[in-house]
Amino acid sequence: MQLINACSSPTTSTKSIQTDSTGVAVLLVDTDHPMSTIDKNIYGQFLEHINHAVVDGLYAEQVQGQGFEGKDFETHWKPQPDNAQVTLVNIPFQKGEKSIRLSPANGASGISQGRLFVQKGVVYNGSLWVKPEAGTPSMELRITDSGHHEIAKVNLNYSGIDWQEVDFVFTPSRTDSMAMLEITATGTGSVLLDFISIMRADTRANGKFRPDLLEALKGLKPPFIRWPGGSFASTYKWQDGIGPAVSRVYHPNVMWGGYADYYGFGTDEFLELCRQLGADPMITLAAPSLKPEDVEYAMNWVHYMIDPATTSWGKMRAANGHQQPYAIPYIQIDNEPMNNNQTPDQYAEIVNVYGSRLRKIAPHAKIVACGQKRSVDLNWSQKLIDIAGDNFDILGCHNYEYEPENFQSGLQRISDYLVKLEHFIQYSRHSAIKIAVLEWSLCRSFDWRAGLHTAGSLIAYERLSPSIEMTCPALLMRNTTDNPEWRSFIYHDHVSWFPGSGYVVEKLFHDHYAPVQLASTSGTFKDIEKRADFFNGISQMIPKGWTGGTVDAIATRTDDNRRIVIKAVNYKGVSNVLLVRLQGSAISSNATIKTFTLNAALDDAPSMKHPDAIRPYEGTAAFTKDLSFTMNPYSVLVVEIIPN
Repeated sequence: MQLINACSSPTTSTKSIQTDSTGVAVLLVDTDHPMSTIDKNIYGQFLEHINHAVVDGLYAEQVQGQGFEGKDFETHWKPQPDNAQVTLVNIPFQKGEKSIRLSPANGASGISQGRLFVQKGVVYNGSLWVKPEAGTPSMELRITDSGHHEIAKVNLNYSGIDWQEVDFVFTPSRTDSMAMLEITATGTGSVLLDFISIMRADTRANGKFRPDLLEALKGLKPPFIRWPGGSFASTYKWQDGIGPAVSRVYHPNVMWGGYADYYGFGTDEFLELCRQLGADPMITLAAPSLKPEDVEYAMNWVHYMIDPATTSWGKMRAANGHQQPYAIPYIQIDNEPMNNNQTPDQYAEIVNVYGSRLRKIAPHAKIVACGQKRSVDLNWSQKLIDIAGDNFDILGCHNYEYEPENFQSGLQRISDYLVKLEHFIQYSRHSAIKIAVLEWSLCRSFDWRAGLHTAGSLIAYERLSPSIEMTCPALLMRNTTDNPEWRSFIYHDHVSWFPGSGYVVEKLFHDHYAPVQLASTSGTFKDIEKRADFFNGISQMIPKGWTGGTVDAIATRTDDNRRIVIKAVNYKGVSNVLLVRLQGSAISSNATIKTFTLNAALDDAPSMKHPDAIRPYEGTAAFTKDLSFTMNPYSVLVVEIIPN
């Protein structure tokens, strides 16, 4: 018998057993004896309005504080020139309360805003709203680069005395990531100004999503996306986020820092995002109480999304550009109700009321209720299932690890909880309920520890399938200028982005998803001279030196047996060996083997300057039915075996 050794990265060298590793993990793979199915929804995503993930992020609006509400003028705008007669006035426009008055008085009066990213030769379009008050001042829009050179200019023509939208188009002559927008009135008189919008023309025509961030999301291929929260969902006013952007309602994001949100990214935008990504939507309803008006507000949102266009809510949706009802396969009843001081008994009653209504309104949707917030609290989920188990289908738990040094040990705590929860459900009166982990991550780090934690989490969720029906990590996106406390998979500024280490691992694992579980292993044994005995004598072998928390690995295959995938993670700062024996009728005498490896120091992390600091390396291995892979310290390995 021959064991073929494959290194887990191009920099690994084959050394003797004594120095090459501290342990051996053994994975026995039999293609004829599958263990379970793995739902593709293990690889879902969660988009919340937090840390400028949407505003000044995915939503492609370039103008900040576009409606001058709240403190937006003093935060984002300056008079132009400095002594210009520019006044913030309490004059309502649409659903806003404030506008800007420009009074040139035989000179110039304008406003400016910096930090626009414009690209040479790219067409931009937009509009602003104007109301003449006195005289007929001339108006123009200019874009200047960071050196104050003009790179675009448009005359803004208006007429009459009423509020009117003035459209414009421009093509910059130069690329600049810190360009300045200037809107100026000259002559005599005064005009009111409100709600300014600038986007790339192609972006506006294709959903209003920032192209590079849309591509980042496409890289993850999410089968479902949960939205709008998270804690943000508990305060979200869905009806203020539909219809023309100018008619939507300003809301400071009171849940996450108070920054301005004009609700430009609302229900229809989110569902268009899902369409472009091929993802199922999960809508999280606000369910603050049992008050009839709160219940009706939530139910009306569902009516807006799924009712035929012949109904009152369906007509409203059709008028907003979507004639056909949306398919909404998952509806969640609020988020972390314990944050709103609800007891499990109180929340269970909310689930009974909202869930029973949803059963009638959306009979094809799976209803998601909120399980525990921390993975030490079984009591919450037990009470919820006992009291409200008839009125929901999926229990959505949250499992964060807050201490970066516990990137591995925290996985055991979380897995143990999920096993106990699954056992309780199976012996309850509601054994059909499925478990989802709808927020998880190593949430205080984005360095390689978060990548190792992501690998261990996904292996655990695949291993626990089908009890675990769906998962999505948090956070998905964060602007680099925002609160650094919460970490995410995607980091962006107003120009570019880079992946957190968790993104890199999740993309690699999802790219090699296979839905049938064949085998898994955890921990390592003390190495022996004749490694073949790990396979041939395993039934009689006395395990020596078994050590947990070292290696996790799982083997899966496609439904047609044409591809076998092995995923593994080495949590330790020394090399470990993964031994794999391939058995079963699907294993031919030859196969193509590809390897994909990630390894880094624990504190390594990508950045804007080095977005590829952690990236997979592809290799090959010679085929044999007994394989040996030397895994570098702190590494992740994916092996793809395609029988010839």
